[in-house]
Amino acid sequence: MMDYSLAQFYQDVSNGAFQVMVVDLDLNGQRIAALQRELQGRPNDGHLMDDKALEEAVESQDFRFNGRGWTRFNIMITSFLQFCRDVDPWSLWRSCDLIFKFYQDLGNCLLNDSYPIDPLVPLFTELTNYVVNLATILDANSVKLNTRPHQFLSHTSAVISKVFNSVKPPRTSEDDVSNGNAVGLPEKQRILLYLVNKLNNLYFRIKSPQLCSNIFKNFKPKAMTSSFAQYPIREQIEYRYLLGRYYLLNHRVTNAFVQLNTAFSQLMLIAMTAGPDSQPQIRRNLSRILRYLVPAGLMLGKSPRIAYLSEIDPSLSEKYASLLHHMRNGNIRALNAWLAHHENSLRRDHLLLILLEKLPMICYRNLIRTVVQTCTIPQNTGKIPYAQIEAAFKLSIGELTPEKIDIHTAIHRPDNVENVLVTLINLGLLRGNCFPMLRLCVVKKTQAIREILPSIQERILATFPLNSEDSWLDD
Repeated sequence: MMDYSLAQFYQDVSNGAFQVMVVDLDLNGQRIAALQRELQGRPNDGHLMDDKALEEAVESQDFRFNGRGWTRFNIMITSFLQFCRDVDPWSLWRSCDLIFKFYQDLGNCLLNDSYPIDPLVPLFTELTNYVVNLATILDANSVKLNTRPHQFLSHTSAVISKVFNSVKPPRTSEDDVSNGNAVGLPEKQRILLYLVNKLNNLYFRIKSPQLCSNIFKNFKPKAMTSSFAQYPIREQIEYRYLLGRYYLLNHRVTNAFVQLNTAFSQLMLIAMTAGPDSQPQIRRNLSRILRYLVPAGLMLGKSPRIAYLSEIDPSLSEKYASLLHHMRNGNIRALNAWLAHHENSLRRDHLLLILLEKLPMICYRNLIRTVVQTCTIPQNTGKIPYAQIEAAFKLSIGELTPEKIDIHTAIHRPDNVENVLVTLINLGLLRGNCFPMLRLCVVKKTQAIREILPSIQERILATFPLNSEDSWLDD
């Protein structure tokens, strides 16, 4: 490899061996070093190839594709040779502009389907993985580098977005592929889900998750295959995980739970057959899913199995075990303390607001359930006096002082009985009628608690049905 030459490079490119343009020095360092020596020449003999000389040299190769020249391809080749000539193997920072320029020029080559772009797609995916890691490192040092937050990841997402937008939706004449036959799919179609996942991951990382909306919306219309199952299983899992997070961000809890739960179940099936070397990575991915699946389940009234959870992620299990205990007991004060204690991590995961909105009502419901079981059902009156519930609220909420009021405690007062009851009735979580003048809530005379307080999950599913547009994921 040390005697690799520019002439050999041109020949490899002419033969379609585009892997010679890998920029990772760990994989392609010797070839790049050999090209650098030839491109730089000796400083005193005038052999240094400047940008103009490089452009002319590439143009002189007269690369032809289906009998046509390809200007963007020549620009991309020139960018790679500029990288080879100027790369500093000891400094990512000094070389990053060269890498990003080559990446952008390579992406531009994929925008026009009239050229034979399929052989370039594997190079693009490999370079995308490399560039995302590079951008992550650079953005993590934005203060030292005096760059904007998320500058490099944002630029990377823009390149991927252009390629995604260039993917053409299926034409009606292409029945063989639109009906689910993957044979003959263009390479850009084969990496469509890869592009979707990369983009959505980046949007979450640059704190712009609402940009995911357009990607999720256009994924199915762009796909030439009608079967989601034809994509690689790990990409399917990643997609469902990201879709679940997006739904959770938009307070669509039922949709979020279904997607996250399916992703978790599919990954568990992989874990059962995977070798020991793969288990650490699988466990990390299971933890990623559970970080959102567990709170989504709690908001639907579903309790996680703490012992099972602790086998996968002990810290997550410990975190939510205490919350589950507080919720079951209807302990509003302890719930508020838990939310305050974990506020920073919940805010970072975009979970704080939705938990502040959803969990207190479930906690109040469980508290009223205790009142009904201990007082209303034994007396067989079907009446719940406000005073009875207010006494329970006082015990649950605890004493409030003005200096203690914050986002967790501001709306909770023991005399807020009627507001809580009416809200639960409107949500379908309590079957009864309130009589403000009598300060009384009347429920059915029954020994069956579910006839008074129906299942949370059933009521939420009935009120907020699943998104029908996701049905193709399970076809």
